[in-house]
Amino acid sequence: MEKGHRPVGEQALAQMAVQRSARVLDVGCGSGWASRLLAHQATDGYVIGIDISDQMVELARTSSSSIRNLEFRVASAERLPFADNEFTHAFSMESLYYYQNIPAALFEIHRVLVPRGVFVTVIDLFQENEASHQWVEQLKVPVQLLGMPEYRSLLEGAGFVNVQDSRLYDPSPIPAEYSGSSFRSYDDYVNYRRAGSLFLRAEAGK
Repeated sequence: MEKGHRPVGEQALAQMAVQRSARVLDVGCGSGWASRLLAHQATDGYVIGIDISDQMVELARTSSSSIRNLEFRVASAERLPFADNEFTHAFSMESLYYYQNIPAALFEIHRVLVPRGVFVTVIDLFQENEASHQWVEQLKVPVQLLGMPEYRSLLEGAGFVNVQDSRLYDPSPIPAEYSGSSFRSYDDYVNYRRAGSLFLRAEAGK
């Protein structure tokens, strides 16, 4: 997961403008690779990564034991165990479309951010990237296939302002062959790479 998402994820993290004193929430942290990068930026603050999977949280904890300003918790994005205005930044990499109730998750993320706090999310499974649609059948759990306008509307409905959307692209060369299992053909893989990842940045309204 880290190998596949980090080239785009690092671009997204750079646009969060995390300061040394930041308090950051990583929503759907998985193995914690992005949380660790964020913790190295928020050296005078802290980072908390959450995931619904206790196995992933245990892996993240084991891989991050030497980082003092980082912790992980098992929690649902739809019911965050944090106080209002607790965080200055929130990040979500490839997790929003897994949530059964995306509006509830976005309301919760907005609730725990300070006014004008920054939320950044990256999504690879979305309507405008047609090659990604085959994942809906491949994944073992239900997912939601939404488009960029729908995500913008959901963010604004949850109280976010200054919503910006764009595409991020993996800068590594497209290989001459594809031997993975995520796509049915090499052409599908190429089309997926060329479509890029959906990037959204928003600020919590007052």
